[in-house]
Amino acid sequence: MELARVFEIARKRRLTSGITGTKIGILKHLKRHDARLTELAECLTVSLPVASRAVGALETEGYVIRRTDPEDARASLLSLSSAGVDYICTRESQFIAHFAARLADWSDEDAAQAEAVLSRLRDPILAALEPLPEQQSAQTTT
Repeated sequence: MELARVFEIARKRRLTSGITGTKIGILKHLKRHDARLTELAECLTVSLPVASRAVGALETEGYVIRRTDPEDARASLLSLSSAGVDYICTRESQFIAHFAARLADWSDEDAAQAEAVLSRLRDPILAALEPLPEQQSAQTTT
């Protein structure tokens, strides 16, 4: 329960620190590779309108560029602008430095144990986030 409280505090702090949530997810995804809007929405598990609004805002802010998909001229391909690359790289570096400073007194063994436990915890948590059978059947009938 205490860990859930820590994550909630962290989430609230992120909400007051500039670009957050879906927009950060989009920037991180586009840092790895260009994508269509539908791919972004699916990977971030948000609706298409939510992804579209976030991409529109990121375009306005100068972080995302939209161009015609060379494989399908009817579709758009999204990529990071140089400002978007700079922003997400700076933000990730700041996060890593901030987090590393908090763990500076950890031994290599402590860090390895924490990584092992968190890695083991990841799969059951992701499985728990999958829709329940009754939710899946409701989605297919609507």
